[in-house]
Amino acid sequence: MLLCGCEAPNFGPYLANNCGGSSFVIFMSLVDAIIRNTCDVSAVCDRVKPKSNPDPVYDYIVIGGGSGGSAVGGRLAEMKNRKTLLLEAGIDEPETYQVPAMILAYFNNPLTDWGYRTEDEPNACKSSGNSCLWLRGKVLGGCSVINGMMYTRGTPADFDVRWTNQGIKGWTYKDVLPFFKKSEGNQQINEYGGRYHGSRGPMVVSDHYYVPDIAKEILKGAAEVGFPVSKDLNGDQYTGFAIPQSNVNNGARESMAKAYLRPHRNDPNLHIMLNSTVTKILIDCHKKAYGVQFVYRNETYTVKARREIVLAAGTVNSPKILLQSGVGPKDALDAVGIDQIHDLPGVGHNLTNHVAFGMDYSVKALPDLLDTVTAETITEYLNSRTGPLSSPGLPVTSRLPSTATNSSDPDIQMFFQLTSHQCVKSGQSGLPADPKNPQAVKTLSISTVYLHTQSRGRVTLKSNNPLDPPHMVGNYLTVKNDEDRLIDGIRLVQKLVSSPTLKDKWGLVYKNKTFGNCAEQHTFDSEEYWRCAIRDSTGGENHQCSTLKMGSKEDKWSVVDEELRVIGIRNLMVADASAIPVVTSSNTNAPIVMVAERAADFIKRKRA
Repeated sequence: MLLCGCEAPNFGPYLANNCGGSSFVIFMSLVDAIIRNTCDVSAVCDRVKPKSNPDPVYDYIVIGGGSGGSAVGGRLAEMKNRKTLLLEAGIDEPETYQVPAMILAYFNNPLTDWGYRTEDEPNACKSSGNSCLWLRGKVLGGCSVINGMMYTRGTPADFDVRWTNQGIKGWTYKDVLPFFKKSEGNQQINEYGGRYHGSRGPMVVSDHYYVPDIAKEILKGAAEVGFPVSKDLNGDQYTGFAIPQSNVNNGARESMAKAYLRPHRNDPNLHIMLNSTVTKILIDCHKKAYGVQFVYRNETYTVKARREIVLAAGTVNSPKILLQSGVGPKDALDAVGIDQIHDLPGVGHNLTNHVAFGMDYSVKALPDLLDTVTAETITEYLNSRTGPLSSPGLPVTSRLPSTATNSSDPDIQMFFQLTSHQCVKSGQSGLPADPKNPQAVKTLSISTVYLHTQSRGRVTLKSNNPLDPPHMVGNYLTVKNDEDRLIDGIRLVQKLVSSPTLKDKWGLVYKNKTFGNCAEQHTFDSEEYWRCAIRDSTGGENHQCSTLKMGSKEDKWSVVDEELRVIGIRNLMVADASAIPVVTSSNTNAPIVMVAERAADFIKRKRA
C-alpha cells in the first residue's frame, strides 16, 4: 500500500469499526483516512522494519517492546558492534492511535491490548462481576501507546523512603534523577530549567498543545479553597494541582517505540520482530540464561544470546515468562506441572498498584466548543496540530496529602475527564452530548486515586500452556487503610467542587448514583455509603508494578538485585515495571523508562 510516498502496511484498526455502528461509518472513515494520510502524524514512513526470520544468535535479546523494552532496546542499539533482537508480541502502533484525543476510541481493543481481567476480587469491582479490567498494551510501545500520556515521575520520598526501605542501595532520588533527565527531551527546557529536566533525551516531553478553559479554572477553583497550585509536579513543588506536561510531540502521541526504536529503524544491528510471543527463557544446568523460545506465525523459534537477555514484558507477562521457564516458587510450578530450575519465592508476588474511585458531576455552564471531533477541530488540528484533538482529555491533575500524611509525601492524585464526542455521525459542532436527551448536560468525571496502597496482589500460572493467560489477583482493598484513604480523597474532591468557580460559574452538581444497592443500604454521603460505593465501582488503575521486585539478596521476596539482575541466574535482567519495588506516587511510564535507562547503563558498564 503506497501511503505518504512509501510502501506502508495498515498498522491497525479503523476508527469506524471501533465506533460500533453503521451510522458512524461515512464520517469516521473520512476522519480515519485523513489521519492516516497526515504523514507527520501517522509517521508511516518512519516505522521500524520488522524481521520475519531471526538470526540464530544475538549479543542481546530483549523480551517485550513496551516502554521498558523500547527504551533498553534503543539504548543497546547504540552499541554498533553488538547485535540486538527485540521481540514484541503485538503489532506496530496503529496510525490513528497517534492522535491524543482518540485514546478512548480504542479502549480495550483486542488488537492492541491483552484484555486481562483479574480473578474474583473479595472486596472490589462488584459492579463488573467482582473482576477488575487491566489494560495492558500488546503493541510495539506497550502501554505508552494506549495510556494518557501524562508525564509524572513520583516524589523524592518514593525513592528515599519506600524504595530504600526495601534494602536496596543506589536508588535514592539523587541516584535516579540523572536517568530521568537522560531520557527526557523537554521542549520547554528554558522555562522549566535544567535542575530537574533534560533536553537531549529521546523521549519528547512538552506542555499541552490545547488547554480548555475548564482546566485552567479547575486550578483557579483549587486555589480558592486553599489547595496549592504547582507549575511543575516534577520539580520542587510536587504537591498541588497542576497542568502537567505530557508525552506529546507536535500534537501527536510520543510513544516509547517512537522515541527510542524508530531512530534506529535502519540500523543493521537492531532486529525487531512483531507478533512474536516468547514462551520460555532457556537456562542451562549452571543457571545461565542462554536463549529464548518464541512463537511467530504459529511456528516455534529458538534464538540464543551471547551476552544478556533482558526481560521487559511487563508486570503481568514478565513473571509469567519466568514461571514458564521454571524460575519461581516450587508450589506454584508443581501446580501446573513445570519443573523448577531455580527457586525464587518472590516471582509473581508483591504486586503493587494504585486504586481509584470516580465521581461524576454535571457541568451546566460548559460551552459546546469542547466537542472533540468536528469539522472545525479537525481543520485546526491539520493546520496547527492544536485544538481538542491534540489533547488526551482534560490536561489537569493533582497530588495531595490525605489525613495519613503531609505535603512532603502526598498520597492522593486526581484525574479529570470530560464527556466528549469520540465517535460522531457528522462533523457538525454543537451537537448534544446525548442525542436522545438533547437537554442533557455534559459530565465531568473526577477520579481520586490512592497512591500508597498497602494491599498486595499476585500473578501466577493457570496452566503450563504458555499461550494461556495468567492467573491474576489484584487483592484491591484487602487492607482497610486503602479504603480509608480513598474516602479522604472523596472529601478532597468535594472540597474542590465547593469552590465558587466550579460550583457557581460552571454549575458543578454531583450526579447521585445508587452503586448497586449502596444507596438503599446506607445514608448518602455517609462513610458507610462511600465504602460500599468504592467496593462496587472500584477503579482498578493500570499502574501495576513489583511482581519481580528489586530488593536485597537477604530478602527472600526479592527477585532482582540492585543492578536489575535476576538473583541466582546469570545473564538475565529485568527492565520494566515488574522490577519497581514499590509503585511510585505518579503515573508509571516515566519511572519505567528510568529503570530501563539504568538497565542499559548497567549492561554497557559491565561490557565496557
